[in-house]
Parts: sequence; structure tokens; C-alpha cells
Amino acid sequence: MPYPDAALLNAPLTALTALAGAQGSGSGALPAVGLHLLTDPGADMTLNWSSPRGRLIEVTTTITAPGKWCVLRLDLDLPDLSACAGLGFWLRSAASPALVMQALIRSGTDDGHVDCVFERDILSHAAASDHTGMMLTDRTPDLPCHAPWRMFELLLPPYRPITLAIDALRLFPVPA
Repeated sequence: MPYPDAALLNAPLTALTALAGAQGSGSGALPAVGLHLLTDPGADMTLNWSSPRGRLIEVTTTITAPGKWCVLRLDLDLPDLSACAGLGFWLRSAASPALVMQALIRSGTDDGHVDCVFERDILSHAAASDHTGMMLTDRTPDLPCHAPWRMFELLLPPYRPITLAIDALRLFPVPA
């Protein structure tokens, strides 16, 4: 299998950033193929987003009844990880008030899916800050080398209102 192309992994993120001024509300697909902002249908949550110039996305939520999940999801065309040692990501974000997020890779299996959570939580606070995460295949036994589909998910707090600015997000294959 050829080494994964980082430009293809990040194509939906690049496409949304290029749509400066795009905005919307509610749970669903964003105007870049393969990128979604989703909320638990059981929650009573108002979700607004925009993609201003120079920033990937801004997300604001208000909560009447909390949900179990809220997620920024990126579909990955990455069925085979055998040519790389793992996957990593880089995120620049800010939030006020501060919030903690988690990132994970969801991989399809014969029985459904398996989630592999990156080891470190992501802290976003008022000043923009960078966060990196890496998941190595030889240290993550639950991460299948082959999967019919994969997703990168950024888990947002579903239990309280948030104001989050994601300036940039990039995924990258880790060289073997």
C-alpha cells in the first residue's frame, strides 16, 4: 500500500477554510465533503458555526438539555495503515471559557466500529494554543491496520455551552 497523502487526508479541512464566510446552524454535514458537525439527537442543543477568513471553524452552542456527545468529524480515506507507523494531528484552538476536548480515530470493523482515543486531552483556553497528538499502530493494539472506513473525531463538551475557535487542524501519517 502506498504511503498516505497528507494533502488528501486534509482536503475537506482545506476546502472549508477556503470557503471564508460560510456559516450555518444545526447538526449535520458542513459545506466541505467529508466534514460534519454533529450532536446527540437526544440533546436540546443549539449549534451555530461559521468559517471566517483565516480560521477553519468557530462553533457556539447553547444547552437546554445536555446530550451524550457533540463531535467534529472528518471522514478519512485511509483503509490501510500498513505503510505508516501511525497517525498524528495538529490543532490550533481557543475557547472562552476554557474547555477540554478529546480526539479519536474511529475505524470500521466487521462488528461495527472501534474507537481509539488519543492519549492526551486537548485544553483550549482564551489564548490560541497548539496541540499535537500521535497514535502509533504498534502501541495501539485496538487500531486495526486495515479497515473499510475511518474517521477522525474531535469530541466537544455536550453538557455545557461552548464558544470554540479552531484556527487550524491537520492530520498527518507518521512515517514508518
